[in-house]
Amino acid sequence: MNRLLQTDRALLITSVVVLLLSIAPTRWLVPWTADLGSIIQLPLTPLGHAASGVVAYVRPTQAEVVPSISELKRILAERDAFRGRWHSARLQVEQLEKELAQVQGARNASGVAIDWTPRNAVVVRHAPGGIAGPLQLNAGSRQGVLPGTVAVVDGDQLVGRIADDVSPLSSTLIPIGITSDPTSRDLLARITPAEDPTVGADAGKSIRLKSVGGGRFEGLIAWDPRQGDEIRQGDQVRLARDRAWQSTAWGMLIGTVVEIQSTDDNPLRKRVIVETLLYPERLPTVTLKLQAPTPEPDDVRTAVEEGGG
Repeated sequence: MNRLLQTDRALLITSVVVLLLSIAPTRWLVPWTADLGSIIQLPLTPLGHAASGVVAYVRPTQAEVVPSISELKRILAERDAFRGRWHSARLQVEQLEKELAQVQGARNASGVAIDWTPRNAVVVRHAPGGIAGPLQLNAGSRQGVLPGTVAVVDGDQLVGRIADDVSPLSSTLIPIGITSDPTSRDLLARITPAEDPTVGADAGKSIRLKSVGGGRFEGLIAWDPRQGDEIRQGDQVRLARDRAWQSTAWGMLIGTVVEIQSTDDNPLRKRVIVETLLYPERLPTVTLKLQAPTPEPDDVRTAVEEGGG
């Protein structure tokens, strides 16, 4: 019993001393607690040094390696090379996305229902001097390109047709409006109102257009004063069923009406000025509308005989 009372008394005394030390000013405690801490830390210091040595032995610190000037130049050159490859790949992806959009737009463009296959072709050479002229494409007869094959962009904007001299790996594209090509400078077209969504080779008012240069065409159209102006600026002009062109070109967009002029020699006819919506000399790619070749009579007879007909 006395031993228990002595233990409680010692605990009480210790608690009172700790309480008094915790509220005592710091300047009273530092002079003697610092020495006491040094005495207590003295036997622990060798153990701490030994533990630090073991840690350094198990996991040694690596000295910082500073690359040389030549190594740094090599690293920077590799960084620039990979950065250039990344930008090149990104541009290729963008180009493929554009080509896919061109093909999808050409496939979805409404017009004459004709079976054909879209194919993208790159313009490898423009007319010298940056003027409007024939374009050289990287697609030829091996890819299914035939004389007269139609070329479009943005789905239904008519660019032109392929010339007669088609080689196995390349071909020449003659844009519409080229004065040296009768098929491209004289077009049978139809005018449809800009707000009318009807698209096709038979919609709108018929007009024959002749090229006047600079991406412009003009033609005369009948005008009835009692009905007012049936043609307005901004109306769309599309290729009609012009027999000089393949059927895949019928209904394709030529341009828009930019001017309507009166004619002095014939007051009942109006002169319509049409301007194309693109510049062929700036095109990087086009979409070719490939058709299967029409069999000749001898080929048809051979196929019938082989089929047992």
